[in-house]
Amino acid sequence: MELGDFVRGERKRQGLTQQQLANKSGVGLNFVYQLEKNKPSVQLDSLNLVLRALGYSVSVKRDFRPWDEPVQTPLETEGEIEPKRAAATAKRKNSEREWGAL
Repeated sequence: MELGDFVRGERKRQGLTQQQLANKSGVGLNFVYQLEKNKPSVQLDSLNLVLRALGYSVSVKRDFRPWDEPVQTPLETEGEIEPKRAAATAKRKNSEREWGAL
């Protein structure tokens, strides 16, 4: 589900029109329209205002997967990926011992 689809669904669930959501969040009607159409030129500060008006917030989470750890593909089974993950973890720990954790 794309963000615009989420906003549209939540707006409708709360019984708001696009104009009401725009007024409630302090952004223009065109912004709400573009957001719900999943247009790529959405400004983050305006997006945050819309999400707050709907009772949500934006948070950023750090991806704790080491950059050199292989990503499991649908074709890989659990048994095949675990040895790779263990090797990547060991490599990361060795690197931390040599260079210190950043």
